[in-house]
Amino acid sequence: MRIAICDNDPHTVERLNSILVSTSREHRGIDVYTYFSGEELVGAFEKKGMRFDMVFLDIKMSRLDGISVAKVITGLQSSCLIFLVTAYMDYVLKGYEVRAFRYIMKPFKDEEIKKHFLYAVRELLDEGKRYSVHTKSTILTYNPDDIVFLESTQRQVILNTLTARTSFYSKLGNEEEKLKGFGFVRVHQGFLVNMAYIKTIIENNIILTNGAAIPMSKSKKKEALNCYTKYLTEFDGI
Repeated sequence: MRIAICDNDPHTVERLNSILVSTSREHRGIDVYTYFSGEELVGAFEKKGMRFDMVFLDIKMSRLDGISVAKVITGLQSSCLIFLVTAYMDYVLKGYEVRAFRYIMKPFKDEEIKKHFLYAVRELLDEGKRYSVHTKSTILTYNPDDIVFLESTQRQVILNTLTARTSFYSKLGNEEEKLKGFGFVRVHQGFLVNMAYIKTIIENNIILTNGAAIPMSKSKKKEALNCYTKYLTEFDGI
C-alpha cells in the first residue's frame, strides 16, 4: 500500500508521516512518500508513473493548489483516496469537485488522523475492486478499471495503465485468474486485455483506445469475440 503526503509546510509533512508510520506498523507493505509542492506530486504521477492508494493533500499551496493537484490525480487514478488538509473552511466545498474521501482541518489531532487512516485502510481492504501485484521492492494495488492490458514476456508480466508500465514476476494465467469478473479477456497466449479499452477489432488485431495494437491469436479468437460480444451486451446495452 502506497501513501503520499503533500504539503508545503515541512512540519506538517513530518507530523503526518510520523502518525501514519506509527499507526500502520501492523500492516505490511506500506510505504509513505513525502512531497513539498503540488508540482512535485504531479510530476511523480505524470513523469514517474507513481500511483498511490491514499494521498494527504494540502489545499492551499503556492503556484499549484491542492484542488488542481487532486483533479490531476483523479484523472489519472480514479481509485486513489484523497484526504484534503486545510486550515480554511472556505476551501472545503471545493473538495466536492474532486470527490475527496475525507477533509482534515488544521490544526489536527493525532487521534483524528489515526481514525481516518484506519477507516481508509478498511475501505481499501473491503473494496472488491482491488488488484495487487508484488514487485521486487513493494506491493502495488490497482483498481482493475485503471489497467489497460497485461502482457507476458519470458517469466515476467508487464502491467500497462494509460500512463505507466510495471513489470513483476508471475504467470499471465495466474493474473488472469485474479482478474476474473473485472472485464478482462485473454486474446493471445501473451496478452490479457481490459475490454473497456477496446476501440475496434480489425481482422486479427485489437486496437485499444490508447492506440496500442494487440494481436489476437487464431486459437483465442472465437472465445475472445464471444466474450467481447457478451461484454458489450451486458455493459453497453446493445
